[in-house]
Amino acid sequence: MRPQTARSRPLVNLGLGAALFAAALVMAHLWLPEWRLQRLPPQAVFVARYRAVADRLGVHLAPGEPQTALSTVRQLDQTICPGVNRTLSGICSEARVTVKHLGSTKAEPPAGELELGWTPSGEERSVIWAATSVISSRAPIARPPVELFASSLLRPGEALSLPHPLLVSGINVTVYPLTGPPPPHHLISMDLQQQKGFLIGRVPGSAAETVSLIDDQTIWLALPRLVSGVGSVLGALATGVLFLVLWSRRRIDFVNGAILGLVVLVVTAPVVVSGAVSWGDAAASGVGAVLRALGVFILWSVGESLLRTADSTFTTSLDALRAGRLGPRGGQSLLNGLAVGAGLAGLTLAIYSASASLPGLWPGRASLRLPVFTGSHDPIGDGIILAAGIVLLLAAARRIAPARWAPPIAVLAGAFFFGPVQIHPYPLELAANVVLISLLVLLAHRGGLTAVLTAAVSSLLLPAAAFSGQHLEWLSGAFTATASLLAGLLIVGLIGLSRPAQREEERLRAPAFMRRIEEERRIKYEMSLLTRMQEGLLPGHPPDLPGWDLAARSILATEAGGDLYDFLVDDDGKLWVAAGDVAGHGYSCAIVQAMTTAALTSLISPEKTPAEVLRRVDRVIRRGASSKTSRNFTTLALLRLDPETGEVLLSNAGHPSPFLLLPGESGEVTEIELPGLPLGQGPARIYRDHGFQLPPGSALVFCSDGLFEGRNAREEQYGYDRPVEVLRGAADPSAGGILETLLADWRRHLGGEELPDDTTVVVIKRMGGPR
Repeated sequence: MRPQTARSRPLVNLGLGAALFAAALVMAHLWLPEWRLQRLPPQAVFVARYRAVADRLGVHLAPGEPQTALSTVRQLDQTICPGVNRTLSGICSEARVTVKHLGSTKAEPPAGELELGWTPSGEERSVIWAATSVISSRAPIARPPVELFASSLLRPGEALSLPHPLLVSGINVTVYPLTGPPPPHHLISMDLQQQKGFLIGRVPGSAAETVSLIDDQTIWLALPRLVSGVGSVLGALATGVLFLVLWSRRRIDFVNGAILGLVVLVVTAPVVVSGAVSWGDAAASGVGAVLRALGVFILWSVGESLLRTADSTFTTSLDALRAGRLGPRGGQSLLNGLAVGAGLAGLTLAIYSASASLPGLWPGRASLRLPVFTGSHDPIGDGIILAAGIVLLLAAARRIAPARWAPPIAVLAGAFFFGPVQIHPYPLELAANVVLISLLVLLAHRGGLTAVLTAAVSSLLLPAAAFSGQHLEWLSGAFTATASLLAGLLIVGLIGLSRPAQREEERLRAPAFMRRIEEERRIKYEMSLLTRMQEGLLPGHPPDLPGWDLAARSILATEAGGDLYDFLVDDDGKLWVAAGDVAGHGYSCAIVQAMTTAALTSLISPEKTPAEVLRRVDRVIRRGASSKTSRNFTTLALLRLDPETGEVLLSNAGHPSPFLLLPGESGEVTEIELPGLPLGQGPARIYRDHGFQLPPGSALVFCSDGLFEGRNAREEQYGYDRPVEVLRGAADPSAGGILETLLADWRRHLGGEELPDDTTVVVIKRMGGPR
């Protein structure tokens, strides 16, 4: 694709997203109650009505001006508005004008907060009374009679009839039928247990029908929300644990998560302060705002860090934006994010419009949350939480599932936990959220973190800006905040798109924990190469000598061990067998091991004895050792075997004494003790040769110290006595059988414990003799 085409593609996508959003706005104005609002009366009109109702109810208002807001039906109201028929669904998604202020029903405290709700046309619909005392207080708090406050919702000629008490999800709910002129209405009262108050709402329709519907439908309506709520709590706990694990292992980056959490806190703090009616309310809301920002910080940090650790080349335009080096790639991410956000906003409005207009469907809540900014929700914080959840789910799915299954898993989990749409019935809600979350997951997979973050935030900002723009007298602050942020994202995206690509060609400095991980990966790769090199130094298989059976096995405790063995045949046909151990692990150990193997290969000849070879190998190691490797010493047992006669000449430089298994029924096992100091340290060594005969049927077994020092869970060493008993009772007389019998008993002793050191066993068996 040509550069000019690549730069114009985001603008085309942005136009398509805007067109989809505009079409959805038309649908919303046709079918959604909150979008069909006409011009609202001035706020002073509702304040005057509020004071009049409060006076009629006997509520003494505190000094000051009541707070007025345009809001959708609160989440609490959904319990009393199950929305299972067309009559009830309207009340659950309508916009209201709410006015609240502190007051008391007596001349003295306890005080409470009185909130009244009207339809935009001026019909009173709800009354809420909540005590302002500390929620955790167990002292009895008197509350005014519900019937008194319910009277403010009565129209002329209406009266309360006998109540119908119900229990809905553990909450006391009372339905009051109304007598009076048609059309029929009734009141529903719900206890606010924590606030020691109540909520009363006016609902159109028959009271008997509502009682029947609540009895029949409440459980299955609440069950998906309950399951989702429990899942969300468990998911939050799992995320917190994962955060602590990554933090303890120093594999997490906090910068972007901290910035986003701070943004949420800065956006929420002014709303909390201005919306509080008391110091207690402000403190409680402030704690909630801090916890919300902390949740954003943890959620984003964990998701981003998991993505970074899964891919060492991972970068995000957020880093470039923070560093002031945003270029075409970052500009495309922002513009594509805005395009997808507009499309998501349009699809969301279209889904709500369809649920309000089609039979068998109804909205679970209003399509737009009002007020736009509160202490518990706002389009910026909610969008960041949505994006962070998608990032975390996608990163976790990549860790637990194959790459092709990760996106579908993230989509299903995101639709269940972070679905932005609430409609009934629930299966259709889940299907709608799968479609919406799929777009975000696909965008995160292809466009990166900046794109998905922009899309999630803008999908909530666009409806809020469009609605606020229609009611500037009431929502001027919300319109300024949402429209300004959208314009800022657009401008920054266009600036990045117009910049030369060289601004982003230089790789950004990775977070500190990623630099550590890259270093660990480099070391691990080099250690893997070192391990393969060491394995290449060991013989692939023992030589095939007539009348002799040879077997060897080396088990590494780490990637690069120090054990070595070798089989060499000189010009006279004599077999040289070496078994050794270089102290330590890692690079220096491998260097000395390679030097030792090379020295043996070049020094062995028919005219030399094992002791002479050891002295020369000692000089080679000393001369070739650097300051780094000078601390390594090497134990090495070297023997020369005449295959024709069975004569053995052995010399030992500090290696564990070999075992000699003699033939016969007694199975006698002895150690061939031959003193000698390790190679490579201290004064010049003097070694001596020990000659003996290997009769037919006998075997010689060399073991490194890793076998004897192996410890079980009780910290008991394998020792030197136990292998003697095992070798004496070996049922398989072959070299391989002796080796496997010894190692099997050694593994049983370890019982799954980690190996303290490398372990090598070499067996030389002369065929023939008594069985």
